[in-house]
Amino acid sequence: MKAIAVLVLLLCNAHLYAQECDCKKKFDSVHIYLRKNYVGFIDKVTPVTQQTYSALVAKLRLQAATIRGASHCMLLINRYLRFFRDQHLVLEPEYAPVIEKITLLPAQLELLEKQAAGPVMGIYESDSMGKIALVKSPHGLRQYAAVILQSPQLAWTPGDVVFELAATAPDKYDLVNYSHQRVTLDTVTINKQRNGLEALGWQKAGASHGQLSREMPAFTDMPAATTFFRQVDDSTGYLRIGGFTAADFPITDSVLNANDEYLRKNPRLIIDIRDNGVGTDKLTERLRPLLYTQPVRIVGADFLATADNIAAWSRILDQQSGQMPDEYLEQTRKAIHQGDGLQGRLVSLGPDENMILPAPLSAPAKVAVIVNNKCSNAAEQFLLEAIQSRKVKVYGTPTAGALDYFNVNEVKFTAPACTIRYPVTRSRRVAAGQGIDNKGVQPSVKLNFSAPGWLEEVVKQF
Repeated sequence: MKAIAVLVLLLCNAHLYAQECDCKKKFDSVHIYLRKNYVGFIDKVTPVTQQTYSALVAKLRLQAATIRGASHCMLLINRYLRFFRDQHLVLEPEYAPVIEKITLLPAQLELLEKQAAGPVMGIYESDSMGKIALVKSPHGLRQYAAVILQSPQLAWTPGDVVFELAATAPDKYDLVNYSHQRVTLDTVTINKQRNGLEALGWQKAGASHGQLSREMPAFTDMPAATTFFRQVDDSTGYLRIGGFTAADFPITDSVLNANDEYLRKNPRLIIDIRDNGVGTDKLTERLRPLLYTQPVRIVGADFLATADNIAAWSRILDQQSGQMPDEYLEQTRKAIHQGDGLQGRLVSLGPDENMILPAPLSAPAKVAVIVNNKCSNAAEQFLLEAIQSRKVKVYGTPTAGALDYFNVNEVKFTAPACTIRYPVTRSRRVAAGQGIDNKGVQPSVKLNFSAPGWLEEVVKQF
């Protein structure tokens, strides 16, 4: 089933849903479509959560009936998607927003200079965008609007609204950002101790600015290459992985080949996979012999069979004709068409496997895998295999937890234009109670990457 694993990563097809410029109709079309086609729905809307889910839908439908602005409709739909807590379930607005104008009164600007203005309102500055006044301006879902006072960018003039804040809790806000002449959605926390706008480049006048922590490099003389091997000491090698994608693989493969003597001689190996996300299993297969000590359990996946999802896969198979081996394409067609006529049923993309290799390599005898909270997808898949080895110990921070629901399809809506990407396959880890979404893979030893010398600590400990 490896062919399927490679092929489904390419899955990215679109339906076009023409809707009136009516937020309630748009919201209904979104939640009805996802209820039918999103593979995570069956796990996340259960008898335990049904009442909460139904109450949320009812609340959002009432709000949607009052919304006419496109961006606030996008915000409302995004709040619906957040119920599922799935990092692969994503809304992307695809229209050029109409920028609102607000004329500020002198009294409003005077208020911003007073302490009573509170932690949110104030004058903010950004190196790229200039100076804004963040003022209370209730409208639709929002409570605050960021109004340009002056900007180095010709596209922005005084009075333009560059972003909006809509409260979700006493100190938590949805942010609708227009700074790049398109709509992006984010969340921020703003209180007396923390102002999340700083992480987005906005500094509040008169406020003490917290220092954003940054990770210290593994070496003081880090090379320009993102993938490299370095001998740390006589018995320890360090392998930095820059990416898991198919495009990254030739570079990584050449680094591994060039340093094969050291990899097979060193008793200890450090593999640093921080900041890696999407990709294929090709690198995992390449590294497997270095880590192997016993049969590796590879858990399979199931596909949600619906007419929309099957049609999407069929189109991508047709597009790949002549670019991938015919037997791979036929194998995949056979697997997905098991779902013909089984609307809403999960069908297997292949059985679970026990991967058995010849005798384990004597070196490396110990392997440390370095991870952080940006590791997801292919990096987490590698990690789930790695931790089955008796050689391996994991160091760092918990990973992102974005692997249980995957292989993303997309559906397009109009009025306004947007795309929703949603997973169509589910790992059988979920049914076994071994899912990692929103939990991540936990390290055996936690590291503070902001502290100098963290790599030396790893070398000492393992």
